[in-house]
Amino acid sequence: MALGILLLAPCVAAQQGFTVNGPFIPGKYSPLTGHERWQRWWSEDGGSPTIHVEVAVFASALQEDNDPAEWGRNTGGMARRIGSEYGSILIGNSVHEGMAAAMGSDPRYFACACKGLVRRTGHALEMTLLTYNRNGHKMLDLPALSGTYGSAMIADLWWPSNYSPLVQGVQVGGLEVGLAGAVHVLQEFSPELKRFFHVGGHTSLASAPPKP
Repeated sequence: MALGILLLAPCVAAQQGFTVNGPFIPGKYSPLTGHERWQRWWSEDGGSPTIHVEVAVFASALQEDNDPAEWGRNTGGMARRIGSEYGSILIGNSVHEGMAAAMGSDPRYFACACKGLVRRTGHALEMTLLTYNRNGHKMLDLPALSGTYGSAMIADLWWPSNYSPLVQGVQVGGLEVGLAGAVHVLQEFSPELKRFFHVGGHTSLASAPPKP
């Protein structure tokens, strides 16, 4: 599973087209509209290839590890693992986006306005736990954390009875928080990665600093 998560980080970043929002500027900030939030939810839950890549990587890693063993390492076991991963991701994305809309927090990642490897990496990891509210102030990202841990714990309800939401569910949630941090680091340095690998994509200018 841990190997699958390591492989998944660059896959998710690549599927997102190395897209990253510009640095957060409170005076220029425009919260997401309701329509934009619906678009994000749809894109995350089937409207883009990302969810299918995530499911394929996670399910394949579980199949290779034969986890859980009760499902077997066969076609039926793979089908159950695929279904489980789709259900878990759907729940996680829905909880995240739904709570973010209710609380007025922003689920997007904004690049750092700073320079330097250490500071930018620190920002990327910090924003794995924090986000911005509708007033542009940083807050604990409860919607993202609730979606991550909640989906992992709920998924254990349809796994064999020896898997506990409070044990394996919390462990998987922690691994997925680590994955989110890895994706943020890739997003933060996506302009450099795009130039290095000559990858197409774009940087959103909606929140970037105005041109002088």
